[in-house]
Amino acid sequence: MSLLSPFIDTTPSTPRPGTDVLYATHPLPELGPGRYPALKPNEIALMFSGGIDSTATAIALAEQYDKVHLVTYKNGYGHYYHHRTTDKVAELNAKLGGKFVYTLISTKEHFDKILVSQVLKDYKEFKSGFIWFMGCKMAMHMRSAIYCMENGLRLMTDGSNSDTNEMVEQMLISLTMIRFFYESYGIDFGTPVYECTREESRKLISELGLPMGIKVMDRHLCIQPTCIAGELYYMPYLLFNKRVKHDEETVARFIDQKTPICDDVMRTYFRQKGVDFDDLLRHRREQLAALEGGASPAAPAASESTTT
Repeated sequence: MSLLSPFIDTTPSTPRPGTDVLYATHPLPELGPGRYPALKPNEIALMFSGGIDSTATAIALAEQYDKVHLVTYKNGYGHYYHHRTTDKVAELNAKLGGKFVYTLISTKEHFDKILVSQVLKDYKEFKSGFIWFMGCKMAMHMRSAIYCMENGLRLMTDGSNSDTNEMVEQMLISLTMIRFFYESYGIDFGTPVYECTREESRKLISELGLPMGIKVMDRHLCIQPTCIAGELYYMPYLLFNKRVKHDEETVARFIDQKTPICDDVMRTYFRQKGVDFDDLLRHRREQLAALEGGASPAAPAASESTTT
């Protein structure tokens, strides 16, 4: 019997032809011409790896929302051990009474369009390996925006933390620009544990009785998927506390250059499903206006520093 039962339906959704969903514990949305989802005001999504920060975020969100959508991504390039995340979802549901639904999605095709297909050209322009990780994360954020629009969610979060802002995708400039990206699709993006210390996150997880893997210095091993490229790129920092330097202006220029590609990928995604993207977005904004009395919803417990 699956570890996930009896709290949620553990039968994986059968992927439709051409879908990028690899596994889901809930029915896949069925959008079509003029068939759009109603907003779910008390549900929220979280980009989830099963690591310390995203697990602490999941626990905190479960206290505030009726349902938390945990979404994990697989980029197809040296990205392994996603069963660890599935196990973490099972543990969370066992402790918190089935508050979580889970989806594993492949971003390989999206990542290819955003970066891989022109990685040599981009490397010549930006002269840094950060493009691999920022491009990968932008594919994840882009697909998260799609997920929110498909499932009627207005709130998206991740486990970004100031203690790990040596990672290009968790720099303030990156998070600020990503927040603006989500806003253009009627989605509020928050980073609930950005200002939390690692010790605070560990305490939250420990109090719930969840395992935290093998602790090596400030890292916890064997609890989340492994990205081989990331391990190699950040190894000097992990082993010798030597921070990888990223120029903010260069990072911002990269994100700005890739944002239109993300928008095009999103429009293509919905067009292939017979959905008019602009009509879907208009329908979504009408619901948001009705829900909020004309005001945009506030991001959930977001760090103020990511909104500047």
